[in-house]
Amino acid sequence: MGEKLSKLSKVARDKWAAKKWFTVYASHAFGFAELGVIPANSEKHLLGRVMEVSFYDITKDVSQLPIKLKFQIVKVDGDKAYTQFKGFELSGDYIRSLVRRGTTRIDAIVNLVTKDGIRLRVMAMAITMHRVKTSQEKAIRKIMTEVLLEKASQLTFDEYVQESVLGIIAQEIFNRAKKIYPIKKVEVRKIKVLTPTFEIPLKIPEKQKVSSQA
Repeated sequence: MGEKLSKLSKVARDKWAAKKWFTVYASHAFGFAELGVIPANSEKHLLGRVMEVSFYDITKDVSQLPIKLKFQIVKVDGDKAYTQFKGFELSGDYIRSLVRRGTTRIDAIVNLVTKDGIRLRVMAMAITMHRVKTSQEKAIRKIMTEVLLEKASQLTFDEYVQESVLGIIAQEIFNRAKKIYPIKKVEVRKIKVLTPTFEIPLKIPEKQKVSSQA
């Protein structure tokens, strides 16, 4: 029995030792930040793998802990794995903390196309200070939808992602919607990339691009 266990553990060690380690980088929109180092038997085993991290892991800003980002590996060059942004969403705990009794949560879900032709499904929400009438809710949702679509016509994929994650689009909605009724909070709570990530033009760091061509 002991000999059999010893052989099994040796096989496991050998398999682990045979793995290669790859450094995974975030997409261009997130400054090619290092997401971590992961093992794989070969490059082909990495392609298509999805990594989920908190925005806090990139910025070290505690306020960004609720933002969960997804990146998909679309290219491997040596020991470097490059990703494309696949989507993000706010944690359920954070969303629940915003919605209080006596307020109204207004949701808008929009399928849109960015300036450079990338298709996204964007979900935003607004929390009012107090309960609102149905007419006010509809007016606020209309503003939310208009801002999400306007921004898509003005911004590239990377820019749209950045402005969503950093709260810039939410602030624009807030500024317009508060004219209808006092607003407590606006968030772009989720983005799903509808265009297949492998079809989105990939950008890699210039220095690494030069070294990979050398």
